[in-house]
Amino acid sequence: MLPCIYVPLVLYFCGADNNDDRIQHLKESLSQTLATFYPFAGVIKDALSADCSDQGLPFYVAKVKSQMKDFLQNPNFQFINKFFPREYNIEKQPGPGDSIMLIQLNCFDCGGIAMSIMFAHSIADMASVSTFLRCWAANARGLGFSQASPLLCAAQSSLPQNPSLPAKLIPFLNYLKYSSSGKFVMRRYVFDASALSFLKAQLSSSVASRVNVVTTLVWKCFMEAVAEETSGEDGNPFLMTQAVNLRKRAAPPFPEDSFGSMVWAQKTVCSSPQEKGLTDLVWEVKRGISNIDGEFVRRLGGDGLYEYLEKLRNEMPQQANWLSISSWVNMGLNEVHFGWGKPVWLSGYFTQHSESETVVMGNVVTLLDSRDGGIEALAIFDQKYVAGFEKNDLIRNYARVNPCVI
Repeated sequence: MLPCIYVPLVLYFCGADNNDDRIQHLKESLSQTLATFYPFAGVIKDALSADCSDQGLPFYVAKVKSQMKDFLQNPNFQFINKFFPREYNIEKQPGPGDSIMLIQLNCFDCGGIAMSIMFAHSIADMASVSTFLRCWAANARGLGFSQASPLLCAAQSSLPQNPSLPAKLIPFLNYLKYSSSGKFVMRRYVFDASALSFLKAQLSSSVASRVNVVTTLVWKCFMEAVAEETSGEDGNPFLMTQAVNLRKRAAPPFPEDSFGSMVWAQKTVCSSPQEKGLTDLVWEVKRGISNIDGEFVRRLGGDGLYEYLEKLRNEMPQQANWLSISSWVNMGLNEVHFGWGKPVWLSGYFTQHSESETVVMGNVVTLLDSRDGGIEALAIFDQKYVAGFEKNDLIRNYARVNPCVI
């Protein structure tokens, strides 16, 4: 159901000591952890399987001739590209023989470390990678990891492979038709905890989560920016997909540390920015997620799947202004502790294209926890929508644009 792409993640540790002994200790504890999470030490075999023959994963160490505090004062997204192994293009689609996970330690002159991870989305999602990282960190601190192997759980048998599933029924492939040609740029928006509390009070949305509220606000502002840019004349509806973790939605729920890629992209369609106010739109977004319930998960793994996917395909508009939103909030990434403190910042998706280069892709937003209990939104937007998005009063009142991290 999910694309075979590499997903990038960087964790930034200020209090680290990047001497050779510390790096060697990280390697040894990583080897210990891979005994449990053995797919990450393997390579892709084909579209439905991995070869886990203890090949190990590529592990790189790079020197950064800079101070981390200087970098975090004004994060440079093009510089972040250098934190990943140069032998691998982050936008390359992994194929047979490619590593499932790659790690690079980027050691700053001050002792800080930016730890980058790339992993194949067809094998695991961010929830599984978070469990892996916390297990590795516990082993590095000598605490061990007492939980049962996350590779042995009911979730695997509940969502069996389906080699005969036609490509035309795979939702993600159908969403790709909404990709557009443009000059895409990376932007960062920070919604502080106090701003989110005030916004929820204004919306009378006490039962809506922080993620619900930010997802809705970002989508609302994106719709208005597109409508302004096109003068509302293209007539295309607005489609937003949000990634939903199926573990919590199953009945009974799958264990949170279940290994795999258990994500569903739930769609919500709106005809125009004026169709619904922000309060109504919050409830529409929340209602879409509530439809992903135990019966839905059961259907994904059993009878009726083909009929449901065919119905979903037929409901999709011929054309649409698409925004894809994923959330890594509350996944424990901020709790990864190797012994030198928790990460001071996380970064995720970015674009390797220059701002003058025209490419075909989608508008994408990734939500992450911020340090104060708020949410950061890392966005890749078509450049022509950015000015309209950032002058929106909702963004001006509730978000900060690329503020310093520390």
